[in-house]
Formats: sequence, C-alpha cells, structure tokens
Amino acid sequence: MKAAKKSFRDPPEMKATDVLQAFIGIFESRGWLNQTIRIRHRERRYRISCTETGFVAYRINDHCGVSPGIPGWPVCFVTQDQMLDDSDMSRFASNEPSVLDWLRFITDSDLELI
Repeated sequence: MKAAKKSFRDPPEMKATDVLQAFIGIFESRGWLNQTIRIRHRERRYRISCTETGFVAYRINDHCGVSPGIPGWPVCFVTQDQMLDDSDMSRFASNEPSVLDWLRFITDSDLELI
C-alpha cells in the first residue's frame, strides 16, 4: 500500500489548532482580528485575514489588465483541523511561503501594510 502524500511542508509535530491559536494571538495583539489586511511581502501583494475559526492568505494578481473575475488566488489556509499552503493546493512547484513561513514573517513584521 502506498503511503498518502504528507500535507504541510513543516514539522509534523505542529498541530493545526496550535498554529491557528498563534495566528489568532498575533492578529488580536495588533487589532487585526476579524479584518482583512492588505500587505506586501517580498514584492508580492496579499490579503490576509484571521478569525477565531481560521487564517487565510490570498495572493493578489499583479497583472492589472486581467479580468476582474480573476483577482488572485488562495495560498494558505489554517483552520482548527487542517493546514494547507500553496504547495498542497497546486500541481506545480510553489514559491509561496509555507504555513510556518507566514506565521514567522507576520510575527516578525516582515511585511508592509498597503
């Protein structure tokens, strides 16, 4: 029997509920909980948000001429039960941050509010 593909690139000892609680703590301390925040990180634009039930990072399409129906795509989700990043959602190699990368650079304020 073939082993299932392991989801989430970061250490297996990290539980989704613990990671979500860390995101909630950071967003709450900055007054961002239950809000959508637009940021720039490494020259890419994102919308991030966190509620008591989940964190999501959404990459904003940099090509202004693209149809309004295609404004961007999700690159990271964290809920009480699961953690998914772009590498889990795409069949192609991803250069988007992993779940723990998101946690690190938000914690360290390695971002620009836009």
